[in-house]
Amino acid sequence: METIKKIFNKLKQFMKFGIVGVINTLVYFGVYYGLLFLGVSHIISNIVAYFIGSINGYLWSRGWVFKEAKASVKSSVLKYYVVYGSSLLLSTGVIYLLVDIIGISDKIAPLLTMCVTIPYNFFFQKIWAFRTKRKEENEEEEIQQENK
Repeated sequence: METIKKIFNKLKQFMKFGIVGVINTLVYFGVYYGLLFLGVSHIISNIVAYFIGSINGYLWSRGWVFKEAKASVKSSVLKYYVVYGSSLLLSTGVIYLLVDIIGISDKIAPLLTMCVTIPYNFFFQKIWAFRTKRKEENEEEEIQQENK
């Protein structure tokens, strides 16, 4: 029964990540296409949209998706932005490759880029940025807190 509960909880977490991903995608594309409409380059539009989406994503991830994470806010923000920063570099490189080298439309390139960045972000947020401490570490920390 415990195994079924763990599987259900992981599935629930992945579904929440997907919902946050949809919200982030809407935020990202709203900003990206809005900036393109205003005449901003696709590279700058991507960076600004990514940054605004990342703020939205952090707040939802910390408070809803990975809410059981025991890391401090300072630690999780730092780790989250290391993951998001590296993902931004990856995204910008892929968009540059698709638009400027291959010649794909700057309207379509972000959709293709998401095939790389979504799994990348989930994996590194799950295992590092919002990593849940093991049960033994939590118990040891609770004992240390009680002794203070």
